[in-house]
Amino acid sequence: MRTRLPPSLLAPFLLLASPPALIGEPSALWGANGERWKDDSRLPDFSFAGYHAGERPIPAVPPVADVRRFGARGDGKTDDTKAFQDAVTETKEGAILVPAGRYVLTDVIEIRKRDLVLRGAGPDKTVLVCPKSLEQIHGAKTTDGTKSSYSFSGGFLSVSGGDRGRKLADVAAPASRGDRLLVLDKAVSLKPGDFVRLLQNNDPALGRHVHADREDAGKATFQEKRHFTDWVARIAAVEGPRIRLDRPLRLDVRPAWKPEVYDWEPSVAEVGIEDLAFEFPGVEKKPHLKEEGFNAIHIRGAAFSWVRNVTVIDADNGVIVGGCRFCRIDGLRFREARRKGVTGHHALWATGGSQDCLFTDFRVETQYVHDLTVEGFANGNVFRKGAAVAMNFDHHRNAPYENCFTDLDVGDPRRVWASSGREDRGPHAGARETFWSIQCAKGAFPKCPDWPQINVVGMAGFKPAAAPDGPWIEPVAVQPPDLYEAQIRKRLGPRAFLK
Repeated sequence: MRTRLPPSLLAPFLLLASPPALIGEPSALWGANGERWKDDSRLPDFSFAGYHAGERPIPAVPPVADVRRFGARGDGKTDDTKAFQDAVTETKEGAILVPAGRYVLTDVIEIRKRDLVLRGAGPDKTVLVCPKSLEQIHGAKTTDGTKSSYSFSGGFLSVSGGDRGRKLADVAAPASRGDRLLVLDKAVSLKPGDFVRLLQNNDPALGRHVHADREDAGKATFQEKRHFTDWVARIAAVEGPRIRLDRPLRLDVRPAWKPEVYDWEPSVAEVGIEDLAFEFPGVEKKPHLKEEGFNAIHIRGAAFSWVRNVTVIDADNGVIVGGCRFCRIDGLRFREARRKGVTGHHALWATGGSQDCLFTDFRVETQYVHDLTVEGFANGNVFRKGAAVAMNFDHHRNAPYENCFTDLDVGDPRRVWASSGREDRGPHAGARETFWSIQCAKGAFPKCPDWPQINVVGMAGFKPAAAPDGPWIEPVAVQPPDLYEAQIRKRLGPRAFLK
């Protein structure tokens, strides 16, 4: 039985006097310039995704060091691992240059500090050559005795941080999705511009709410996650114990879920990886979930950071973004040189509660088991302006919700909805996953999944639908063609940084 929705979620349907848009018309969820949109719309606000929420360009950080000064040779033969790690360890802040060359890495380069950039001379000139897998270097590691840990984690460039904030107050009054006001149990030392974290516990009713009150969270999800809501927003105004946020709540806030407000102090921020390539040996890929760790980049717990203009060749995993916020992954290219067929596991992966990260202008020129993945309460993330041979939108369970896929060319569409993940981790997707202006080279899209309040706009071949707790489908509406661009331009106008 489907749960009846509250008026706040029914409102968008009651306000619409016309059916979903026809060809050439603006979407009925958005309108020509956002005039149909409201804070509590079933169409989420994705305009805060990206580096500093799209409000700043990625900086041109001045160079302060060069890996050659630490002994790197870049001759394709000498092991340059120690030189790279020494450069990272001894450089306090700024950009470390990696000039043209082929640099052999035989272990992970760890970045555990802020304000550091690793900058090559371009992916066709600066190549990080990784001849051994993480399993060959560190030995086999498994999650349950059968699955390789390197199938899910690790990278030869590893960025690791976390949240160091402290609890400020409990939330004293309920609030609905779309509200911007939180009432705390006491006044706290906050001011406009400060960031706060909103946490709510792993209550079964909250798990269901994340799925639009249609489905329960998985059994394993409760074991893995202490908090189901771990969401960051900025303070717009403060009046005693009342704080107003700069963005609408993605979920309800209810006393039964023990909502708490923390300050937000990410330990790692302003880290960049740019203008280089990763090259792996191209040995035959091991079976699914047995991958041995030819992994490029793993970023954990970082904020306001970026990866741009990077090519990944013959990798198991490309870029894993776990527990990150307001990051930008820009201009990634994934290709094969020696591997054939399905050449990798994950290309781009947002997991571990990653929030408001932007993946833009990417090309997947080979085929991964999972090209684009969202998982583990990832929310507010945007994948845009990308293309692939046969792209799939892998929803890997554990309640990814309110993520956006827009202005994408999937190539061969036959596996576009192919998703994985253990069944005990719940449904594939949480509420309001949004697919907007998705194109394919040939053929037809397979049947649209009945994910909770899924929004599908501008994907040809589906029958229009406007179910309050099920799919909203406008198959031939193509305006605006890029939802993220439309939303951020409405919020910021000329101050939006899209490039």
